[in-house]
Amino acid sequence: MIVYTRDDTVKLSGALKRNEWQTIKAAARVLMKEHPEGILIDAGELTSVTEEGARTFLAATKDIEAVGARILVCNLSKPALDVLNQVPGVRSQLAFSLSVDEARQSLRAAEACGALPQDGAVLVPLLPCLDAALAVRVAAATAETRPVGVLGFLVVPRDLPIGAPLPDQEVELKAALSKAAAQALRLGVACGTSIERVREIRDGLVTALSEHRASSAVLAWSPEGGAIDEFIALTNYLMYKASCEVVVARSAIGVDMIDALAASGGLE
Repeated sequence: MIVYTRDDTVKLSGALKRNEWQTIKAAARVLMKEHPEGILIDAGELTSVTEEGARTFLAATKDIEAVGARILVCNLSKPALDVLNQVPGVRSQLAFSLSVDEARQSLRAAEACGALPQDGAVLVPLLPCLDAALAVRVAAATAETRPVGVLGFLVVPRDLPIGAPLPDQEVELKAALSKAAAQALRLGVACGTSIERVREIRDGLVTALSEHRASSAVLAWSPEGGAIDEFIALTNYLMYKASCEVVVARSAIGVDMIDALAASGGLE
C-alpha cells in the first residue's frame, strides 16, 4: 500500500491487507497541525481491502476523535464498503462520505464564521423554539466586557457516527450562524460561532455550555418564534442543569396574546 498526503487529505493506494494506521499516523498528525478541525482519508485508489485492513479506519477514528477532531473516509468502492460493514464497530463509528468535496465542506462548516470564545462568553443557542435575533440583542446588551458567541446544533441520528456529514443541515446551520454573528457585529459586539454535533438537543446544550465555560446562556422567545411549551421545557431544564447563568427574555406582547396564551395553558 502507498500513502501520500495533499492539503487536508491522506490518500491511500493499492491493497489494504492489514491494519496500517501506525504507518499512516505520522502523516495524519502532520496534517492535523494545519487542519485541527479534522482530516480526510481518500480511499478511491485502493484496489482491495481485507477485514484486517479495514481496522485501519477504526483505529484512525479512535485516535483522531480522541484529540477532539473529525476524520472522514471518502471514495470507498462498493466492495470495500461491504468489507468494512462486516467489521464490528466500523459501521457505527466511522464517518463515510461519497466524495472528497462533500467531506471537505462538512469539515469546513464548523470554522466558517470565526472561532468561539473558550472562556467566560455569553452564549446564544440557535434552536427552533428560540428567537435568535432577540437573544443576540439581549446578549449584546448584557455582555459588558465579556465576549459573545452563538451555538448551532446538528442532531446526528444514533444510527450514524457522530462525525457523519449532514450536508443540507450544515449549509442551513452555517447560514443561520453567519446571520446571527453579523447581527452581533452590527450591534458593536465581536461574535464567534460553533457547530455542536449532538444526539439530543437539551443534553447537548448543557454539555456545550460546560465545555465552552460559558458565563451565561441567553434564551429568548417571541410569538413569531417557536412553540412556547418547548421554550418553557428547555428553560426549566437549563435552570436545573446548566452550570452557568441563564438569562431568559421575551419580546413585548399585547393583551390579546396574553389572553390567548393563558387560554391555551401556555401561562400559569
